[in-house]
Amino acid sequence: MPAINPRLTITLDPAVAVSLRRLSEVTGNSQSKLISDLLEGSVPVFERVIATIEAANAASAEIRGRLASDMDKAQSRVEKHLGLVLDEFDQAAAPLVAPVDGVKRRARKKSTGRVDVGGTTPVRTPKARSVDVSPTPISNRGVRSNAKAPRKGL
Repeated sequence: MPAINPRLTITLDPAVAVSLRRLSEVTGNSQSKLISDLLEGSVPVFERVIATIEAANAASAEIRGRLASDMDKAQSRVEKHLGLVLDEFDQAAAPLVAPVDGVKRRARKKSTGRVDVGGTTPVRTPKARSVDVSPTPISNRGVRSNAKAPRKGL
């Protein structure tokens, strides 16, 4: 028995797949439901595109060229409006996103010494190629022993 709703397999760009997965996690909706909802909202656009393409197929070559130019201009206008809508969305969401963006990580310590790239000697000439190097933390220098301290348990 065929399914009531037809199934479709799609391949997504990795960035789109990650965004869709994250949206699914935060909304609690399945990825399939999110895509279905987005496409249902686009049905009027699909119908207009279908009607336009059908009309273009029936039109003469001159009209097709003009139509292609007009469609490019319309797409540019739509993309401009989409940019404005995204800007409005960012402004509206700013109070929610600002506290998350405000979390800062601890900054790296700035080093005080400079050494040449090929070794560990201090740089003394301005022509030498150098990089900032911070001292190795004590925890990474190996075992430290104090020979003068008495041993416990002996």
